[in-house]
Amino acid sequence: MIIVTFSDPEEQVVEKIKAVLAEDQEIECIPIAEGKEMVFGDLEIRAKQRRVNLKGKEIELTTREFDVLYTLAYYHDQVLTTRQIYKAITGEDVMGDYHGIESSVYSIRKKLGRNVIQNIRGYGYQFKKEK
Repeated sequence: MIIVTFSDPEEQVVEKIKAVLAEDQEIECIPIAEGKEMVFGDLEIRAKQRRVNLKGKEIELTTREFDVLYTLAYYHDQVLTTRQIYKAITGEDVMGDYHGIESSVYSIRKKLGRNVIQNIRGYGYQFKKEK
């Protein structure tokens, strides 16, 4: 959480923002191939078979789409930045362009519905599990 008052000089505001961003949670690479099956209402994610079923029907996902969906579902109780998603999938810390993650989220939403992944404005994405 960032608390900024209008009486703060510009430099202090920037330093507060940098401090919060530096606290960004570390996400480790997820071994998806050894992952578990996850069920959220009508959505089944089977890591070992790399399959996704929605209401009993198999949904075709690309490798990247599956990895992004699995990562968001695995960390369903957290909001993840595109950098964190990329790191969880690849194990690499830095990538110049995260457009591939954003494109995958767009495609997943088209295939599974817009409500599956929630956009947390200005931060990242969160898997929206059914209640």
